[in-house]
Amino acid sequence: MVRETLDFNETRAGLLIDYIDDTPYVAATLTYGKEFGVRVEVPYIDRSRTEQFMNAELWFETANPPTNLALLTKDGMISLFQCRYSGHSRNIGRHFALGAITPREIVMGHWEGNDQDRLAVREFSSQVDGLAEWTRLSAIRQEGESNDEGRLQRIVITGESPKGLSWVQGEATMHLGATWSTVPDASAITINDSVTLRTEFPSPREISDHLMEQRKVVALLKLNFGTALFFRRHLVRDDSFPDRLLGGRNVGKSLHELISRDTFRDYSQKEPSKKSLQSPIFYLPQIPPDGLSRWANSYDHWKRFIDPAVSGLSRTTALVEDLVLYYSMSLEAAGHILGRAAGEEETYTPRGRPTTATYAYRCQASLNIDWEGIAASPSGLARALANNYNTIKHYDRGHLPDPMHTYIVGRIAMTIVRLIATNIVDPSGELVSQFIQSYAFSSLREDFRLNGLHIDDGGQFVNV
Repeated sequence: MVRETLDFNETRAGLLIDYIDDTPYVAATLTYGKEFGVRVEVPYIDRSRTEQFMNAELWFETANPPTNLALLTKDGMISLFQCRYSGHSRNIGRHFALGAITPREIVMGHWEGNDQDRLAVREFSSQVDGLAEWTRLSAIRQEGESNDEGRLQRIVITGESPKGLSWVQGEATMHLGATWSTVPDASAITINDSVTLRTEFPSPREISDHLMEQRKVVALLKLNFGTALFFRRHLVRDDSFPDRLLGGRNVGKSLHELISRDTFRDYSQKEPSKKSLQSPIFYLPQIPPDGLSRWANSYDHWKRFIDPAVSGLSRTTALVEDLVLYYSMSLEAAGHILGRAAGEEETYTPRGRPTTATYAYRCQASLNIDWEGIAASPSGLARALANNYNTIKHYDRGHLPDPMHTYIVGRIAMTIVRLIATNIVDPSGELVSQFIQSYAFSSLREDFRLNGLHIDDGGQFVNV
């Protein structure tokens, strides 16, 4: 069970501990905001020459606070890691000073590690948008009993965590599983059902190592749903955060909430709508048993393809022109990785050299899509994608393209990118074939029909 949480705009007052024997505790206030994350403010008397404030004065005058600190509050201990100096101010007339410290990570619990060590844990869990919808996992089962008239007489709700799914990803073991918890109230009990992504290493690793592996899965989620998804919570479990009784006896290891400077801004982002999570290209149960391992093992090879598209999907307020740039960079990278395709010579320069359209053509060829109702030919569509991208990118191409054309090009480019990512997970092409038959894909043709548009062999949008 998680023993403590910290919410945005919350403030905690306490005593700051520097892990050095016989030094006095310092009063401090911890604040957690959406803009700056966690920050600790320390009041002290400037040049007081008293032992009580000498350490704090040294921290801020030298801009070098201790690496790790702990804040003892009435609600428990908060451990602060990789602390950095964030400024200080002095009121010379009154000798009052106020210093600020920003930790890289905090954990809501008492840490028993070395005061100079970086935070390292064996187990790191995250809650991420879309996981429940994608995995189809749930820890809650509901059964009802009705009478002869069909009226509900009894409901039995069972909370039981299913087995979930595990796979090896480099040195880490990854796990997707459902968990449940209860929140009692005066008049009701709320049951929370959530799916978590967990990383475990054979020995403790820094938080950045856990996040690096988890971001590979989150990138696949974003490409699969075609929308922005964010981290919502982190929990850690490790021997350095033991549960102890009053006598000091170790009785186990609980989960403790962690807040990281790398991800805290995710928490304030708007959650995806239910509609945006209704049409993924595939669900977790549909992929081959080794699909997630294959994706992770291929990640570095495809990184220049994956990163731009994921960055575009993460921008919730991006212009359509921005998105075309992101997705086109991914297509260009994928075209290089995929290599030569039959018939690509149609997109070459007069001197026989590949063009931007060539790389878009190779991406299409890898998917074997029928573009009837959209473009006269694959080479024509490739030219349209390249023309729109190059016109946006190069200042000497004249006016920006028609916004409607750019919107449609962006949708096509994003769809191709998402399907190439799907083929990395399942090289058989079955998942891509299923999606091409779906309503989500047919809506591309509907865009062209409703707007009376078509792409000719030259890559130009024409009215029909």
